[in-house]
Formats: sequence, structure tokens, C-alpha cells
Amino acid sequence: MCSGRVDPSIMMETFVNGADGVFVGACLLGECHYTDGNYYSQARILVAKKILSYCGINPDRLAIRMMSSAEGAKFVKYVTEFTETISKLGPLGESEHLTGEELSTKLQVARNAVEGKKLRWVMGKKVEFANTGNVYGEKFTEHELGRMYDEVIMDECTIQEIILRGEDTLVSVKELAKSLGATPYRILRQLVDMRRMGMAEIERVEGKTPLWRVRAEGRPPSSKLVEVLNRGECSNVLKPQGWTDK
Repeated sequence: MCSGRVDPSIMMETFVNGADGVFVGACLLGECHYTDGNYYSQARILVAKKILSYCGINPDRLAIRMMSSAEGAKFVKYVTEFTETISKLGPLGESEHLTGEELSTKLQVARNAVEGKKLRWVMGKKVEFANTGNVYGEKFTEHELGRMYDEVIMDECTIQEIILRGEDTLVSVKELAKSLGATPYRILRQLVDMRRMGMAEIERVEGKTPLWRVRAEGRPPSSKLVEVLNRGECSNVLKPQGWTDK
């Protein structure tokens, strides 16, 4: 299978089902049998690693390495190195200092975030924007693409966190901000965007506090993850470095 067919949702679902690490092998750049599949795979891995980092999960648990079909020794080397990295990190959640409940929430956020329409659009446009440019012929540097990804990822992850915490009850901006460790401004901005998309609305006002109802449906953790958590095999969330409230 072409590495370009390895969707980020597959990567995240693998973690949800208890994997401690995910390794993706790809052809060398310029040697893809499908022309540019490995370029798209590279872009998707970049986004997936950024999402993991935002969610407090070590991005080194996900890796892509490129080699030709004739480079068996290189394949063994890459797999061995990755296995050693994962062994040092330990079981998923251990080196991140995440409890079972925190890990479950973070993985749900990551899994749902990669399915966001806006994120999938910018992810699919990465190769085009870098090589041929937008409709105006303007090409984007890696730095510019990285900043765009960071903003979209933060928005999409915030939406998923709000859904997980607010879908079954009425919530205020202040409560969500405290729960998510974000500024009230950021939460309000996101709720306004969600309202525009038909995902949230103000149901009533108590005193001077608007109470929001989140409309989007939540997605429960997989049965495999529930089993792992119930067995206690997953062991204060670290603040992801490089991420600040705006």
C-alpha cells in the first residue's frame, strides 16, 4: 500500500486501540509509484505529530522513514531505532504523565480533530501550496505552512475539547476556559465560530452569564481503549511546549 493512503485517522485510531508507537515506511521522495503519494504522507505525518504535541502526547511516538525496496538494511536500522525510542518512552501515557482518563480524553480529541473539515482541507493542500502555489500563484514557505497548521490545529482541537466537555450539559465560557486551561477570549471566539457552523448556541442566560449548548455529536472511545483503561495499563497533563493562548 502506498504511504499516501495512510490517513491520519488511521494513525490516531491505532493509538486509541492501545499502540505505543506508529511507524510509517515510505518510498524515497521522487520515487513514488503513484508520483507524489509520499509527499502527501509526509504532510499528513507532520500534521498528526503537531496534533499529538498539542494534546500533550510525545510526537516521537509517530515516525515516517523513507527508503527504497532494495534497502533492506536501512529498513532494519530504522525499525530498530524506532523500537528503541518507543521502549525508552514506555507505554502510551507514561512518559507524558497522563492518567488513564486524561489519556482517553486526549486521544479522543486527537482522533476527532484529524477529521475536521478545515484541517483536512489545509492538509490536502500542503503539497500544492508548497510546489505550485495558490490560485494566485503564490507559493508558501515551510514556515508559513507551519504557522497555518498551528492555527488550524489549535482551533480544531479546541472545538473537539469543547464538544467533549459540553455536549451533555449547558456550559459557560468561564467554565470551559477553566476546564481547558485556556483564556475566556479564546473559548468565546471558538464558540462564536461554532455557532456560525451550527455546532453551538446560547440556550439561556442566567444572571449575566450566557449558557451554551453544544450541538455536535460526541464520539465515544473505542471498546479496545476502554479495555486498556479498565485494566489500568495506561498511567496533570504537561503543558504542550510552543503553544500559547491568543
